[in-house]
Amino acid sequence: MKLLIIGLMTFLLVGCSTSMPAVSEYRINVLPSSTAFGETGCKQKSLKVAQAFSSSALMTNSMNYGEGAYKQYKFTESEWAESPNRAISAEILEYVKTTGLFKNTQISKSRSKNGLLLETNIEEFMQYFTEDEKESFAKVKINLTLIDAKNSKVLATKTFNSRVKVNALNADAGVTALNEALKNILEESAKWLSGVCK
Repeated sequence: MKLLIIGLMTFLLVGCSTSMPAVSEYRINVLPSSTAFGETGCKQKSLKVAQAFSSSALMTNSMNYGEGAYKQYKFTESEWAESPNRAISAEILEYVKTTGLFKNTQISKSRSKNGLLLETNIEEFMQYFTEDEKESFAKVKINLTLIDAKNSKVLATKTFNSRVKVNALNADAGVTALNEALKNILEESAKWLSGVCK
C-alpha cells in the first residue's frame, strides 16, 4: 500500500512539473576593421569616453524586438549577457583606442584630466519584424558629440544610422545583424572623428 501511494505521489509530482526552456545569452562583440589614422589635430589630446545615454530598455539584459510600426515584445528564450548600454559603451571605447586619433583614451570613471569628452546617445538598437513576419532587419542609431572638457563647448555632433537585413527570422540572426550594424557605425564614426580633428 505504501509503495502504491509513493508511486502515485511521484507520478503526480512529475506530471505537475514544468520544464523551463533554456535561455540563450548573446554578446555584443564587434570586430571592425582597425584603421589607424596619421597625424591629426587631436594627437596631443586625451579623450574620455562617457558612459552612453539610452532608454531604460537598453539598460537591462532583456532582448526586445519590434513588429510593424508600433508593437514591441521581449524574446522569452533569449537575452543579452550584458546590457546593450554598457556593451556598446565598451565597444566604442575599444574601437576609438585602435584608431590612434588621440594621445590616450580613458573610460568614463577615470580620474585623469582630459581635454576632450565623447558623449554617446544610443537612440535605437533593435531587431524588427514586418507584421506578416516574412522579413526582419536590425536597426542601430547612435548620436555622438565631441566636447571640449575645459569649457564644455560642443566641438561637433553627428547621428549615425545603420540598417542591416536579418538572414533568418530568429534572435540568433538578429544579433549577428545588430553587431554588423554597430560595426558600420563604429567605422563611420572613426572617419568623422578624424575629420573633426583636422
